[in-house]
Amino acid sequence: MKRTALYFGSFNPLHYGHLGVAEYVILNCDIDRFEMVLSPHNPFKDKQMLQDPQERLKSLRKAIRAFNKQLKPKVEANPKARCKGVIVNDIEFHLEEPLYTFNTMKELQKRNPDTEYVIVVGADSFKIMPKWYLGEDILKEFKVIVYPRKGYRVKTLCRKYKALYLEDAPLNDISSTQIRNSQL
Repeated sequence: MKRTALYFGSFNPLHYGHLGVAEYVILNCDIDRFEMVLSPHNPFKDKQMLQDPQERLKSLRKAIRAFNKQLKPKVEANPKARCKGVIVNDIEFHLEEPLYTFNTMKELQKRNPDTEYVIVVGADSFKIMPKWYLGEDILKEFKVIVYPRKGYRVKTLCRKYKALYLEDAPLNDISSTQIRNSQL
């Protein structure tokens, strides 16, 4: 089975924190593919705060092309890295709203039964994952890789759900909200 890491987000905007997570997981985790799943509308976010979904998709694809070029020598120098770069996944642009991670995961499983999907989340998102739509089911049915975030202690929760906590990963203290707020 292929092992694919899925990193969901609005990427509004994409920033070095997102790319740092992708790079760390690609270079340090046992995966064959890494996909950024762009959500046109996250049910937890106000649509008015989001840039046009098609514009975000276009920007994400452009940024990932550049990122993959920059990442290539690091991947080639790392004999353990099987994943060659990031792929942009737009599946949620083709699903009915509301968009929920559980439904997207089930659709991906249906389309690709030969793939094991692993969800990549920051500690901030992981902490509230049990409150997501069918969040407990997600945590029982799918493996989760948790990237640390400053101020979020989730080791006990990781043990409870058998999630992989990337304890040695570097902290990226940035968020899309901070970037948007600084542009106002």
